[in-house]
Amino acid sequence: MATDFLSALSEFGDRVSNVDNYLLSIGGQLAEQLKTDVPVDTGALRNSIQVVQQDNTLRIEMLVYGMFQNYGVAGTESAFGVEEVPSIVTPPPMMSNTYQYKQRRFGIPAQNWFDVNALRDAVFNEIENRLEF
Repeated sequence: MATDFLSALSEFGDRVSNVDNYLLSIGGQLAEQLKTDVPVDTGALRNSIQVVQQDNTLRIEMLVYGMFQNYGVAGTESAFGVEEVPSIVTPPPMMSNTYQYKQRRFGIPAQNWFDVNALRDAVFNEIENRLEF
């Protein structure tokens, strides 16, 4: 019994050391999903989306206006359709927990084409599934 546990523990250690490979695979899947879901006008935003894997982490990169499209930007007269920006999103809002124009009357409504918390959860779940004994 103890031998089985030690063997399983050794295999688990090998799987954990390969987490970079898992992240690379998961990152590719995330990038493809984001590129499928992004609103497209010129294609510049879609073409800018990439998922960078480094040091056991994943980072999603895109043109900054992708965040403004996703969460919306409040105008000076209206905050209609503007979503709260999670604290892990870059760039963070300057004045509150939402993006806001300082001198533009009307804003940009949120298009909600991705959910950063759902993306994070999907990565965690996928890693957990791949690391099961």
